[in-house]
Amino acid sequence: MKLTKLKNLVSYFGPYPYNPTLIFLFFGSLYFSRYVPIVLKEPAGIHRTFAALFMIILASLTSLVFVACVFFFKKYRPWSADNLLGYIFEIASAQFLLIFLSPLIQKAIEKLFDYDFLILLTLTPGLFIGSIFIAMLSLALMHQSERVIQDRLLHAEELVKKIAEDRRKLVMSDEEMRKQTSQFLHDRIQSDLMVIGLSLKSVIGKSSDEVSEAVEQVARQLERIRTLDIRNLVQILTPNLDAGGLNEALEVLCSQYQKNMDITVNIDDEIENSNANILLGIYRIVEQSLLNSLIHGPAESVFISITFHKGNEIYLDINDNGPGEDLDGIKLGVGSAIIDSWVNILRGRKEIITAPGKGYKLEITFPA
Repeated sequence: MKLTKLKNLVSYFGPYPYNPTLIFLFFGSLYFSRYVPIVLKEPAGIHRTFAALFMIILASLTSLVFVACVFFFKKYRPWSADNLLGYIFEIASAQFLLIFLSPLIQKAIEKLFDYDFLILLTLTPGLFIGSIFIAMLSLALMHQSERVIQDRLLHAEELVKKIAEDRRKLVMSDEEMRKQTSQFLHDRIQSDLMVIGLSLKSVIGKSSDEVSEAVEQVARQLERIRTLDIRNLVQILTPNLDAGGLNEALEVLCSQYQKNMDITVNIDDEIENSNANILLGIYRIVEQSLLNSLIHGPAESVFISITFHKGNEIYLDINDNGPGEDLDGIKLGVGSAIIDSWVNILRGRKEIITAPGKGYKLEITFPA
């Protein structure tokens, strides 16, 4: 418990993320307050005004020394920003530079205003250490709230990264389930249907003509289901993008919606050269978008464009003529979550354009 309290006490003094604006205003005000007696000593009028302006400039320049040190160490420090000893060294360096400049400030004030200005900061070790402590305390008072906010932002970023990783794992788990399901359909269901079809064909001719015709019709339907419907379902579950490519996979996918919607697909030939993860991501985004257009539209036509954008980005545009809706009223469902997950996996950007009576447009851009 005591060790924890000691750590909390030490952490109060730093390190803190420097805020140059706060540092400039604080130390500028601090140094100007020390110069106020010099200003008041001057007679009212132009002399006092000149003294006040000069002291403001002098205080600003003095404060800028500390700010310059802040910028230098933030850019060139060889140690971590969380290193307490490095933080103390940075403050000590700024204080030493101010002490080095103090005689010049004193001479300028004595010469211009004939004022015996006593410089409190000297090279006395005790006062020098004390000045470092005061500077650290001042920075702590200035930056305490800022550090709390920064810590919360870092925590929020970690949570966002965790959510993104969880989404990625869910997407990969979904792909694995699809793969297992399609394998089951391909290996088990298709083989069972083939056996049933052969059994039915074996009885053709052994019964009446009517029965034989009915049995033959059923056998043909089973064969169609086995060779066409299940094959297309397997292709939708796990599209063979290496063999047939994205264009062929989307043709099979869109064929499932042709009775309900008119779908046009435009794909740049170079897209087929993208890696498998990008092609699968595009396929899944289109798959969920078509489902959304059918269920939430309903739309009568959908235009899909997949092109290269600015040379090194892929641009996916899915536009339907559904009723549209207010952006504020869009409800995020499972389909939208899957789309967002793939956009995150592909490190892309998503934009939705819609309005009542204006249809629904989804624009996604991601690195090629």
